[in-house]
Amino acid sequence: MARLRMYPAGAVVYLEGDEPNGLYGLVSGALDVSIPRSDGSDFTIHRAQSGFWIGDLATISQRARLVSIRTASDATLLHLGYQGLQSLLRKNPTLYRDLYRLTYDNFAMTSHLFASVSMPSSEARVASRLLLQLACAPNPDGRVMISQTDLAELVALSLPTLQRTLRRLTDLGYIEQRYREIRVSNRPGLLEVVGRI
Repeated sequence: MARLRMYPAGAVVYLEGDEPNGLYGLVSGALDVSIPRSDGSDFTIHRAQSGFWIGDLATISQRARLVSIRTASDATLLHLGYQGLQSLLRKNPTLYRDLYRLTYDNFAMTSHLFASVSMPSSEARVASRLLLQLACAPNPDGRVMISQTDLAELVALSLPTLQRTLRRLTDLGYIEQRYREIRVSNRPGLLEVVGRI
C-alpha cells in the first residue's frame, strides 16, 4: 500500500495549501517543516530526522496542508496514500488510536517549538533546540548535524547573534562546535540554561 520515494536535497514534498495526498514517513535524510509568514516567505520551524511522520492531520480531515515540507538533504520517504490509509482503517479500525497519537505527538512538538522560539534568551532558545534535536534523533555521542545558518533560522536569531550564543555555550563547556555539527557535551548544563527562563 505504501511506496518508497527518493528526493534530492531541496526538493518540495508538498506545500502549504496543497490538497492532502496521504502520510509521509521519513526513512533516511532530513526534512524541513515550514509555515508561511504574513510577508509571503516561509519560516522553517523544524528539522526532522528519520522516524518522523507527517501529513496525518490534513489527510484524515481532508483539508488543505497547513505546512510545507522540503528535503534538507537527499531523503527517502515512505508515502501512504489516502486510499491505502482508508483500506488499512477499514481492516483495522483500532489504528485510528495510533493516528490520533501521531497527531497528538506532532501537535505537542509544534507547541514546544513555538514556546522555544518565544524565549527571550538566545541561550535558552539554542539550548532548547539542541535538546529537542537530540530527543528527535538520539545520537550516543551527542552530535547534532546542522549548519549554523540552518540553526539560526530554526531559533529565529540572526547568524551573528547565534554565533555569539554558541561561543558562550562553548565557553561554559556545554557544547563543542565542529563543521556543520554541534556536539552536546553537557546536557544537564543545557537543561539548566533552559530552566533559567
